[in-house]
Amino acid sequence: MQTYMFPIKIAFITFPFLAFFITFPFVIYQYRKYSYINIFRNLILYSFLLYLIVAYYLIILPLPQTTDVRSLQSDGTKYYQLIPFNFIFDFLKETNVIFAKPSTYINILKERSFLQAAFNGILLTPLGIYLRYYFRKDLKSTLLISFSVSLFFEITQITGLYGIYNAPYRLFDVDDLILNTFGGYIGYLIAPIFTFFLPKSNKLDDDIDLENLNVSYFRRFLAFLIDWFILGFIPNIENNILLENIVIFIYFICIVYFTNGKTLGKYIVKIKIKGKNKRLLFKEVFIRYGILYYCVFGVNKILFKTIDINKTEFVNYIIIVMFIVIIINLLIFLHVLLCVFKKDSELFYEKISKTRNVIETSKKN
Repeated sequence: MQTYMFPIKIAFITFPFLAFFITFPFVIYQYRKYSYINIFRNLILYSFLLYLIVAYYLIILPLPQTTDVRSLQSDGTKYYQLIPFNFIFDFLKETNVIFAKPSTYINILKERSFLQAAFNGILLTPLGIYLRYYFRKDLKSTLLISFSVSLFFEITQITGLYGIYNAPYRLFDVDDLILNTFGGYIGYLIAPIFTFFLPKSNKLDDDIDLENLNVSYFRRFLAFLIDWFILGFIPNIENNILLENIVIFIYFICIVYFTNGKTLGKYIVKIKIKGKNKRLLFKEVFIRYGILYYCVFGVNKILFKTIDINKTEFVNYIIIVMFIVIIINLLIFLHVLLCVFKKDSELFYEKISKTRNVIETSKKN
């Protein structure tokens, strides 16, 4: 049992790091496909990711301590087993069960050959459940995918983790293909038992009104990060105030006006700026982003620049400027914090410009 617990423990340790690594592309995919984030769908998909990590670690861990595994193996080491259902003969050869005595049947739960066959049968059973419930695959597709995943596992083993090791450190076994695929089949059959109380996966979005759904601050921040990541490729933009202001005017004001509310970042996460009318006015865009970038960010930049230029002189003056910077940013921070925790609230520059973020619903996926 310890042999199986070690890979599971490592999977739970590495899962948060892998989940964090894929979060941004995963969230963008969700926004592009569904136009919003469904918490239940996320739980299902992240649990599926965790399952895949556990399954993969179970077939590769523990790793050998050296890449030269061939030197640790005896001559004639067998790397593959191609006789179907050989696990039955292994069980009959090794078992201490006396079939005429039912009282000995309990011993089967302690025997290596049975546990190994049971493990290979159970390994892809959850996959069958996921495929039928969430991905809505039929039996034929489930069997094909289960077999393909099992074949991937066996190829991983026979290639010594794709050449990392100079020889296989686990056996390629055709019985594993049979048992893994059978496990996927069992998972498909029992899926309704495990998912009876869960909402149907094809109805998760039925009651969602995208037109009246609030745009989360996380979604807005993600669009902001994408926009400034793109602008970061413009040479010398951070050190040239004039260039930065021109870029801001073109990108956040002119482009948003001509696209009726979208930057590239907003387009990627499927949101846009909306004014009082169906068509966004130039005045609305100019006020919105003028306040945000030229006033808020601009004033901050000027004050910090003032501090940097005069840091060796006028000590009292610098203290006053620093105090002003702290007060301004503290007030803005508190305002944003209140808006984040209070639903249907607007940031100050949105109220002044009479604009807001809405979900882009013009294109159906």
